Amino acid sequence: MHNTRRYKSRIGIVLLIFTISIILICARLIYIHTCFHKKALHLARMQHMVRVELEPKRGDVLDRKMRKLALSLKVDSVYAIARDVRDKRNAARLLSRVLKQSESFLYERLSRDKMFVWLARKIPEEQSAKVRSLNIKGIQIIDETKRFYPNSGLACQTIGFSGVDNNGLEGIEAYYDKYLAGKKGYRISIRDAKGREVQAFGNTYVPPVNGFSVISTIDEVIQHIAEKSLARIMAKHRAAAGVALVMDPHNGDVLALAIQPSYDLNLFNTASSTQKRNRAITDYYEPGSVFKVVTAAACIDSGKVSLNDRFFCENGSWAIAGRTLHDHHGHGDLNFKEVIERSSNIGTVKAAIKLGDKDLYKYIRDFGFGLPTGVGLYGEIGGMLRPVNSWTKGSIAAIPIGHEIGVTMIQLAAAVSVIANGGVLFKPRITSGIMDEYGEFIKQYHPEQVRRVISEDTALRLRTVMKSVIETGTGKKAGLTRYAAAGKTGTAQKIEPSGKYSHSDYVASFVGFAPVDNPVITVCVMIDTPRNGYYGGTVAAPVFRDICNAVLRYLRADQEAENEA
Repeated sequence: MHNTRRYKSRIGIVLLIFTISIILICARLIYIHTCFHKKALHLARMQHMVRVELEPKRGDVLDRKMRKLALSLKVDSVYAIARDVRDKRNAARLLSRVLKQSESFLYERLSRDKMFVWLARKIPEEQSAKVRSLNIKGIQIIDETKRFYPNSGLACQTIGFSGVDNNGLEGIEAYYDKYLAGKKGYRISIRDAKGREVQAFGNTYVPPVNGFSVISTIDEVIQHIAEKSLARIMAKHRAAAGVALVMDPHNGDVLALAIQPSYDLNLFNTASSTQKRNRAITDYYEPGSVFKVVTAAACIDSGKVSLNDRFFCENGSWAIAGRTLHDHHGHGDLNFKEVIERSSNIGTVKAAIKLGDKDLYKYIRDFGFGLPTGVGLYGEIGGMLRPVNSWTKGSIAAIPIGHEIGVTMIQLAAAVSVIANGGVLFKPRITSGIMDEYGEFIKQYHPEQVRRVISEDTALRLRTVMKSVIETGTGKKAGLTRYAAAGKTGTAQKIEPSGKYSHSDYVASFVGFAPVDNPVITVCVMIDTPRNGYYGGTVAAPVFRDICNAVLRYLRADQEAENEA
């Protein structure tokens, strides 16, 4: 009897446990079916689905004549369906020899519980052929595109570059990335229990949308000319850096922007931040005597100074506002035209005093200094121009001759173009339009007039003065072979970390345009810390001369070819 009771008790406990288990299992099934259904279904599907993103072809960057400055070519990339790779250790060992990557890195990626993982992106054709020959199950190759720059370092800081994921990182590539990049597509494949792709069931294909092309205002030939001329002087004078900018004065188009030091865009990962910097928009410097053309334009346009007004230049030394102002060569009486021709600091300051600080500031601002130009590149700064109420007593003796003010090269080129085109400031332009793969424009950037700065008569008077600078003044080495040119030299002391002006480091510059009677190009040159000479008329003027001679020959030949056609 006792044993029977014990037996029945055990059976009851077992039945209770069984019943509770059934209830828990049913509850779990109900939970999965009602609450976890969508997630469980997603997980189940993912066991049999592979999603592969399809990269679009990035749009080209073209010069103004549709020559390719940047393009994308098809290359192979390697990925793994990690769950299909059986001997992961051996696969990592074999792949490391071909892909030139560490075995530990590849093993870690192959060990991930994923259906898709990148192993190597955009590899050479010989590498992808070797990967295929290994015939490792789960290792796949897909087409992607790689950015290629056919001219290596040409206009490198302006064009910029894009990264491995097809995103623009510098220059035009970055600023117009939303047009260039395109839109990714994808492919979803259904796989059976053995991991084989089922071609006829459930596959999804969304094609990528290729990017648009950007048409720049750069002329490849003019860019070559500017870079060659700048590099030659840089080497001769062992300079630290340099910029040569060529602009169309009648619309603000940047035809060439040469910057040294430069780098190869195809090897951008090896370049330093110094090489990548677009100094024409990111750096400002005290312009020195080239800024006198702005002061002269303001004085003449205001009507307070004429070219025939005479100024006593104190024989080269003048005490003003607690400082002594010097000229490189002592002068007595000079008319204002001669003041600019001979680059007299004293005569320029005396003319600016007649103009007045408020009017001077207004003209400087109207010429575009103190604000970014909006050229269409990231990183542009506005330079340095303090408001009049922040000027000191000595500012009126410094700013008119290019001190206590910081300008960028793009600002300076736009300002000099005002004189070349008859008095109008144009917004500098680095791109003219966006074009689709069928050659249709989806967006165009038209020349944009900012404001009239000076009268046409004032501009014509300044042209005459700047022509004399080259013919009889400080810019004789800028003289051209077949045309008359107009320009202005500049030599500015660099500021040392102590805040004092250096007596060994200078910035040499030259700005101008040609031909004088009908200007077609504005050229601005800046040489940073030259050796074996440092005057603008000695160092920078020859770059202006060489660029103008070659570019005008090219433009003339180009025009003749068009006329014959």
